[in-house]
Amino acid sequence: ALWTEEEAEFDGEFVQFGPSWAWPKSTQSHIPVQVGAAGNEKNFKWIARSADGWITTPGEADIEGSVLLLKQIWADAGREGDPEIVVLDFKPVPEKLEKWRELGVTTVLYGLPDDTVERASGYLAKLAGKLGLAPVPA
Repeated sequence: ALWTEEEAEFDGEFVQFGPSWAWPKSTQSHIPVQVGAAGNEKNFKWIARSADGWITTPGEADIEGSVLLLKQIWADAGREGDPEIVVLDFKPVPEKLEKWRELGVTTVLYGLPDDTVERASGYLAKLAGKLGLAPVPA
């Protein structure tokens, strides 16, 4: 409601707020909801019922097994298509990334150092080099 109505209020089981305003409003008619949670059956059932996708926890141990479980629960819930799957990763390994792509992982995120622009840019260039990508000039 905050993203679509001029003035929104809500009274639910866990959250309650009176007349509120938020800008800017989204230009999308449906704002995708992705839930960051451990890759287990309980969380995946909730995601299949209430969200558009899953964000792994850092260092999730079994991406392949978790993705397959989520897809099965998603299909069993009658959801069409595939969920969005965002993996938080630490080290880019091309073979791993290709396997995840084949499984249906839609996005892989890497953290950046909380440092100067030069150091962050250098880190991005290093990641690009590990993946055989040409760094984008600043």
